[in-house]
Amino acid sequence: MISKQDREYILSFVRKVVPTVLEEINFDPSVKEVGQAFANRFEDCLVGKFVDFDNQFTRAKKNRSSDDVKYKDNFINIKFGYKKNGQPNICSMHRLFKYFHEGAIDSYYLLTVDAHGPEIELFDVVDYLDCTNFNYGTGQFMLSERKFKKVYVPNQKARLSKEEKICKIGKMMKIELSRHIELKQKQQQKIDEIVAEYEKSL
Repeated sequence: MISKQDREYILSFVRKVVPTVLEEINFDPSVKEVGQAFANRFEDCLVGKFVDFDNQFTRAKKNRSSDDVKYKDNFINIKFGYKKNGQPNICSMHRLFKYFHEGAIDSYYLLTVDAHGPEIELFDVVDYLDCTNFNYGTGQFMLSERKFKKVYVPNQKARLSKEEKICKIGKMMKIELSRHIELKQKQQQKIDEIVAEYEKSL
């Protein structure tokens, strides 16, 4: 986990460099789908600032890694937008569960930057699992920014142990599996009803 002191250290640095990053990527809030247009450039530029600033930050080694940067081996996933109030993808829920179970992580941090303001938050997403959605079909785990903004407490003390996090993630996955199965069964039932009508004419 990242200590409260280190989280404030990271946030302080991000607050300081965000204006420079926005300038370097020629950020323009008037373009269409502004968040998507600038997200990759912003994240790449900010990661570069991190690793140049402190060697305790390291770049993600894979293009499809679940983190953008690590701080003292803690995963940090950067999310950028403008007037953010959507449902950004976080990562694969199955992969996240595997990371916790295998001991690769004991927390999973999101660093969210809303260029309007700017507003900057750093938090362990599992502490806010009630503000997320999970689609069992696609495997994608998403943050509900609308819900999150209502309950977020800046730099709060970690609330759950690693074991509690694994259990909470697993229970959420089981609930969503049941919903997924129910949905697919309803879809198949409609197909079966249509097929039955065709079979009458055979």
